[in-house]
Amino acid sequence: MIRARIKSGAAQLLSGIGVDRIGGWLSGSRNLPVVIGYHRVVEDYDSAAETSIPSQLVSRKMLERHLDWIGRRFRFVTLDEVGARLELGDRSDVPAAAITFDDGYQDFYDHAFPLLQKKGIPAAVFVVTDLVGTANPQAHDKLYLLLARRRRRVSLNASAGQDISRMSAYQATRALIENLSVAAIQEVIAGLESEDRISEDAFRPFSPLDWGTLDKMQRGGITIGSHTKSHVLLTSESAGLVREEVVGSRQEIEGRLGIPVRHFAYPSGNFNPGAVSAVANAGYRYAYTGCLHRSKEHPLLTIPRTILWENSSVDAGRFFSPSILDCQIHHAFDLVSGCRQSDHVAREHSNGGV
Repeated sequence: MIRARIKSGAAQLLSGIGVDRIGGWLSGSRNLPVVIGYHRVVEDYDSAAETSIPSQLVSRKMLERHLDWIGRRFRFVTLDEVGARLELGDRSDVPAAAITFDDGYQDFYDHAFPLLQKKGIPAAVFVVTDLVGTANPQAHDKLYLLLARRRRRVSLNASAGQDISRMSAYQATRALIENLSVAAIQEVIAGLESEDRISEDAFRPFSPLDWGTLDKMQRGGITIGSHTKSHVLLTSESAGLVREEVVGSRQEIEGRLGIPVRHFAYPSGNFNPGAVSAVANAGYRYAYTGCLHRSKEHPLLTIPRTILWENSSVDAGRFFSPSILDCQIHHAFDLVSGCRQSDHVAREHSNGGV
């Protein structure tokens, strides 16, 4: 509670004196377009958070608050417009913002798409192509739900080198996802399911979009981008698998929808030089990360995004805080806390870039 009050107070101060100027000067991004990301959009956040990763949820009501606040301060643009402005180095006095959604959940179509259409706001959806049109949940959703049910009785296997029995379900999920390959994660899920099988109905809220719905949305102005074939962290896999994931997903979308795919979002925002090179070789023009570090060789393939969720813009009383949202969008808290990907910081200090 004390930390939340301090954060609220700091946000009010920074927003009052112009966090866009402060953050822009420190990060070198002043007047450049901002890219904002969400995951699942639900009707009732508290109910959904009982079985879902909370930081991937935003209620339709909170999303509308975000969009209304952003719309009063930015001009909404497509990702193609963001890319064009970045290529030209356009630092227009009219700030621009693009709205994106990761993973391709059905609830985007149910709750976000009608809202965006009503308000005339362009947006993009990054899809995990192996899941489109199936009943299969994302591996991280399945893992979280399994761990949430039995988090006090589970220890991490030896391959991860640490014990997760004392972690929260979210902490354990993140530790597993960020330290294990996709094959090892599937082994963990299989082991958990063998001891505590969950009915298919429990995974229904995580249903992916199908190709017909994606086609309808792209005809309605939604940009469809790639988020790999199976949502693997590209920093944890072999070069061959990384290449297969980024090339295969682009080919699948283009073949199914008959549209060019220019945009790619790194799963969890994680990237390294090998991942960026693979994305470049796969023919993507723009790609989006989860931190402020940029590749000097491929700046358009390391465009920062701000990921928002239900509680990312609320104060200590859980009320919507415009000043906290202002700080989130302009990465003010990131400049204080630093990059979550420690290897970026090490590489930045050693060679001046990521």
